[in-house]
Amino acid sequence: MLTAAVTAALSLTAAACDAGDGTRLQTPVAQTTLPPPDTAPLPSVALDDGIGEAGNIDPVPPGGELELEEFEVPASTQATFQLFAPWVDGAAIDARYTCDGLDIAPALSWNGVPEGTAELAIVVTDQDDLSSGQAFIHWVIGGIDPSLDRLDEGAVPPGALQGINFFGDVGYSGPCPPPGETHEYRFTLYALEQQLEAIDGSPSAEILDLVTTVSIGAVSATVTATR
Repeated sequence: MLTAAVTAALSLTAAACDAGDGTRLQTPVAQTTLPPPDTAPLPSVALDDGIGEAGNIDPVPPGGELELEEFEVPASTQATFQLFAPWVDGAAIDARYTCDGLDIAPALSWNGVPEGTAELAIVVTDQDDLSSGQAFIHWVIGGIDPSLDRLDEGAVPPGALQGINFFGDVGYSGPCPPPGETHEYRFTLYALEQQLEAIDGSPSAEILDLVTTVSIGAVSATVTATR
């Protein structure tokens, strides 16, 4: 009798846990091992499958090589406007270019002239000698052909015009500070977007005003002189 009762009770318990009708939960059975990792490679996506269409990444041209001629050199990498003088910037000038020497203009060269330059001009000033609040002008020369890349020592190119400097002379007058003083002089090359409307022998200050008005670029070299 006892055995029969126990058997009946077990049968009722099993029936109560049966999930066949979908209304009762089965007793969960914990896994004792994890499934093996999936080592299959992920599917690859072609470069033009959606990426190229988004406009963010251009597909590599056929053959796998980029054609360099398809790309333009950025403006920032193009040659910059530079001026070269026969001395280290900020050094002492050779006496031959001063009032104590031959008093001739030094040779100058340059590169990287800006696009759209109609002509070039050179101005030499004494930064430590102010006349009416303006640096003392030793030389103003304009009308220089932008195809040139240099001026030889003491040379004045054809078609150029020179102003009357603050010494009262037309052309170049070299550094000439007062005895016992050291002055800084600035040689500035200007790129002008149009030709100067001035005549040879005009006051240097007037020509300089025109130069700065139509300048589209400038570069300088400095030098010192002591007497």
